[in-house]
Amino acid sequence: MLYLSEITGSLDILGKGIMMGFGMIGPGIGVGLIGASFMNAVGRNPEAAKYLGQILVFVAVVELMALLVFASLFIIK
Repeated sequence: MLYLSEITGSLDILGKGIMMGFGMIGPGIGVGLIGASFMNAVGRNPEAAKYLGQILVFVAVVELMALLVFASLFIIK
């Protein structure tokens, strides 16, 4: 016989998994678009690659959003 606490515990884990999956879609797409734009810019002007390295700041901001999603799994009870 299943108790209500066992069912809600399972749904809690499932909900956190779905939250993490949907929460990581945005940063994944964002990093991909930033990387594609960087490669496109370097392909057009290879000499500017050292100046375009500043784009890594934007990658760090997008990855911060993914880190916040991951950290929220431990905060939400």
